[in-house]
Amino acid sequence: MKKLTRWICVLVFLTLCGGVLSFLCLFTQVGNTGTPYLDWGTCVIRSADGTERSFDPMGGQPDLGERELIRLSLFLPEERPGGFWLIFEITGAELSVFLDGAELYSSTSRSLPETVNLSQVQLSLPAGGGELLVMDLRPLEAMNLFPPLPRLTDDPAGAAETTAYGNYYALSTGAAALALVLLAGLFLLGAAGGRFQWRLLLLVLAAAVMTVHPIAVGSGYYFLPEPWLSLLSWHRLMLLVTLAIAVYLALHRERVFWNKLALAALISTGLLLVCSVVSWLRGGYLSRYLVSLITQLRVGLYTDLLTWLNRWLVMVCILLSVWEATRSIVRTQSQARALALKNKLVMENHQAIEAKLRDSAALRHEFSHQPAALDAMYQEGDMERLGRSLAEWRSLAAHSAQPQFTRHVAVNAILQNTYSRAEDAGIQFDADISIPETLSISHEDLCSLLMNLLDNALEGAGKVPEQADRYIRLRLSVRGGFLSVYCENSYHGALRVDERGMLRTTKADPQAHGFGISQMTAVAERHHSILDVSYTGAVFTVQTALKLPEDGAAT
Repeated sequence: MKKLTRWICVLVFLTLCGGVLSFLCLFTQVGNTGTPYLDWGTCVIRSADGTERSFDPMGGQPDLGERELIRLSLFLPEERPGGFWLIFEITGAELSVFLDGAELYSSTSRSLPETVNLSQVQLSLPAGGGELLVMDLRPLEAMNLFPPLPRLTDDPAGAAETTAYGNYYALSTGAAALALVLLAGLFLLGAAGGRFQWRLLLLVLAAAVMTVHPIAVGSGYYFLPEPWLSLLSWHRLMLLVTLAIAVYLALHRERVFWNKLALAALISTGLLLVCSVVSWLRGGYLSRYLVSLITQLRVGLYTDLLTWLNRWLVMVCILLSVWEATRSIVRTQSQARALALKNKLVMENHQAIEAKLRDSAALRHEFSHQPAALDAMYQEGDMERLGRSLAEWRSLAAHSAQPQFTRHVAVNAILQNTYSRAEDAGIQFDADISIPETLSISHEDLCSLLMNLLDNALEGAGKVPEQADRYIRLRLSVRGGFLSVYCENSYHGALRVDERGMLRTTKADPQAHGFGISQMTAVAERHHSILDVSYTGAVFTVQTALKLPEDGAAT
């Protein structure tokens, strides 16, 4: 199931990326691929009798005699595909255009009084190349543009210019789209790991609206179908962004988050002030724009300021979310390393307990044969040898003797192991155990709790100076369907805690902090209890009461 969830998250993320790219591609156009402008090759003044004289067009519009006209000619570029247009502006002249002698266009264009507007002529050209283009014109007045500047284009509607206008929104739209993809990726990454951070969906919604709304309002008229345009340019969408961000912030109650947000606000304000001062000193645009925002607020216009505030909040929340996700990943990896280390220690303890049990079995086997050997020595009258054997037997028995704490085999083995380790470290170990031979609690939970509890107690008591009181006191009992666990030990030195108040380890690896406490807490929670940890100047105490399953403790 987890593998299927991961694949679903990957497919959703790829689909989202494809959707964002498809939307942004609606606002892109291929630029003009034709020759921008064409230079007139021949410029002559033609008389009624067919004689011609050259003139320099750079000198301006020439004076013409009666029945004279201006002839401009050039050869079009070679290998022209279909779909190209010849475009030029003309006003205040009679005009005829010929392509290889065939007339393409003929008209009279007179400018309106007191205007300088030009009439644009668009002539569709067939596929080809190298044709002779001739323009005959007879000015009716002073022309606003002389000579006409023809150009070839495959974009007669000026879509490339519209695209340039759309690029005005490219930076903000691209940033919002990147934020959208990043936020969705963070949510899906957590979902793949079984952690659904639903709050991130509010930022995803805000980033999505900030991606589509500004560019739809600014240039959607040129690129989007009417139904899409009406939906994406709805004027209340930006209020939806503000609402989503407000709810996201209201759901965040962690002090660390608000501290980081306040720090980001201070840094951003400082940078804005510095940039504003520099802009004002150099006469830049930023200072003037800030003044215009203030002016807008005075007259009740807040849209631009709200847009910039929303953008800032989304970007800062993204950075904080990335920081939080990164910290969570690092913490998870640290806990995994600590768990591996703890499991290794547990296995070593199990192996040590098994070795002690094997040694005890071997000693019992040896002791069972020893009386017969002693009797033989006595019958032979070898008192010296008998005395040496008895001394060795007493020494071995004293060395191997361990107290019997309980009839519960696993608990007794753990306590005997702890007793031996405490004795070797010079720590007094007292245990008051009142539990039956079997318990309905799982063997794994019971061993995990006791081994972590006693390992931590041995570590704490072992740091107490030898001349001081080094001890561990453990009490286990079953009462009213609960397994009561109480352990206290002496300790020395300051305890280390993290920013959440969790105990850190005093070992060399700072990342393996307090994971024994975490494991014991997990065991307590699985059995409907809590782990109570307290410490005073020199005493560390851990206690809990695990609820036993309905069948209770076996007797």
